Amino acid sequence: MSKIGLLLVFSLWMGIAHAQFGINSTFRFNNAPGWNFTNPANNSINELPGNNFAFGLDVWIPLKGVRLDFLPELNYARYDAEIVDIGKLENQMGSLFLNLNLYFLDLEGDCQCPTFSKSGSLVNKGLFLQISPGWSVFEGKIDLFNGARARSRSYAPSIGLGMGLDMGLSDKITITPFGGVRYYPKARWFGLEESLEVDPSIGDLTVSNESSITQVYAGLRLGFRFDKK
Repeated sequence: MSKIGLLLVFSLWMGIAHAQFGINSTFRFNNAPGWNFTNPANNSINELPGNNFAFGLDVWIPLKGVRLDFLPELNYARYDAEIVDIGKLENQMGSLFLNLNLYFLDLEGDCQCPTFSKSGSLVNKGLFLQISPGWSVFEGKIDLFNGARARSRSYAPSIGLGMGLDMGLSDKITITPFGGVRYYPKARWFGLEESLEVDPSIGDLTVSNESSITQVYAGLRLGFRFDKK
């Protein structure tokens, strides 16, 4: 996680230097079909890694001439699963997202000022489409009652698509509700299949070290522009 830490320090420095940054929190619903399995002890279905909150820090970089904003973001999430009769599984995820916000109803805009001071309706000046390529580090931890232990690290690219609405509270503060879908075509949790030692195919469910992940998320961002007086 040292690379993620260095990126975090760099982003903090950029945000303070330019006084244009944001923090956000989202709730993620994860669907990883390759990591779903049935507990043979009670026939309950366990869907890993589970659902939880994630937290992000971004730097806001507006592009001149068109309302297309670049917001590189560092994001962190942790998922814990305590499974009856089996044990505890944990997956931490550190991500770099390269968010691009396109204000398709106000492409030319009327100024480079904050949303609060722009002319036009709330929807016209604040609604945006977000495209978000990303790169994530997965750190898995498995501690089972049968004595199985596993630690792993893997990397995976992703692509996200979402929408949001900027609502200026003042020239200095903007609040943005947003939501979307993120897709990882191939994520790996090394040691998962070997540690669980269950039938790899039970009905329509499989358990494997490798799976795609579809995340549906909704969240809230607070943006700050302390360069504005």
